Amino acid sequence: LGYINLEDRSNTEILVNLIIKKSILLLKNEDTNELQKLQDRIQEKYLVNFSAFQSLPDFWGLGQKFPVMPIDKLNTKPTNPATIWDITCDSDGEIGFDRDTPLYLHDIDIEQEEYFLAFFLTGAYQEVLGMKHNLFTHPTEIVVNFDENGDYSLDNLIEAQNLMDVLEDMDYNRNLVDKKLKYLIEESNLLNHKQKENILGKLYLYLSENSYLKTIQANREDL
Repeated sequence: LGYINLEDRSNTEILVNLIIKKSILLLKNEDTNELQKLQDRIQEKYLVNFSAFQSLPDFWGLGQKFPVMPIDKLNTKPTNPATIWDITCDSDGEIGFDRDTPLYLHDIDIEQEEYFLAFFLTGAYQEVLGMKHNLFTHPTEIVVNFDENGDYSLDNLIEAQNLMDVLEDMDYNRNLVDKKLKYLIEESNLLNHKQKENILGKLYLYLSENSYLKTIQANREDL
């Protein structure tokens, strides 16, 4: 109504959400209608390193529900009502909070810890339907085999395509792209020789990787 500016409104919403989160934490052991109403008012948004269009096309196209759960912090009860957002750029890859099939996740420190989610009952059918929406290819895959004793082995590692492979699938000429990028950097008057070498090295490193974000562990291994 014009009584407060946009910044004050944003700060007010943040404060209200923090109050609701604190109330949920205090009431977490009580199964009350008040708690359910609070949980319906606020959900944490978790940005997940995947593409719903590539990995869960039936969710996006048909509203199919897939079981989702964290595979970290299993000894701690999750209390945050959660919505899941993928990393595609058009904001359509969202799994909203559903009171009938609620998803609760944990508080995490994204700067210090990794937090993995598992999506179950997807299978080969989702893999066949998956599309390179926003140029996201299939994630790296591995087969986990269990024996009668519950021991497991890891087999058949299939790496995700790198960025140049994806561009080639989209009918771009990878050799032409490579030569054009190299030419623009080498002929630039804004960079010295050392800067050009540094940029070219980083460029080829990035182009040899896939389109997904790196985990904290992977980033540390690169240092």
